[in-house]
Amino acid sequence: MLAALLAAAGGSASAGKGDLKANVPRSAPLLEGKALDLRFAKFAQGIWVSDLDHCPGPRIDQSPSGTTVAIYRGLLETPDKICQVYGAEKDAGRTQRAAINCLLDSGNEAIELVTVRPRGTNVLMVQEGEKPPAEFRFCKQITPILQSAVGK
Repeated sequence: MLAALLAAAGGSASAGKGDLKANVPRSAPLLEGKALDLRFAKFAQGIWVSDLDHCPGPRIDQSPSGTTVAIYRGLLETPDKICQVYGAEKDAGRTQRAAINCLLDSGNEAIELVTVRPRGTNVLMVQEGEKPPAEFRFCKQITPILQSAVGK
């Protein structure tokens, strides 16, 4: 009887749990066919500011909103949030998209898509979701804590 019901529903007698679900793609069309990584591309690494007069500025979380972006490996920090990459296109060239999970200053969480693109050697275009791209100038490199401790 069970085999007849499964056959009528489009399954077979050996169908397992979930076999009757629709077939969905494993990744978003935007990232389809791309190798994914958990960090930002090397061209995006560093502290970037909208105005070089603020470089090196105060702590990033104390900078005015929209003026500073720090990117290091799988992390992105702005004055309003700190985010971790959970999927990014492998560094294949001039543009990288990354899906990020952010902890906002308000205590809430958000999932966003950010696109980073170099413009020359000292300018980084950063686009968060649907917002227009913002231009940031290279301020300084981020030195890993272990490397700075060894250098002392």
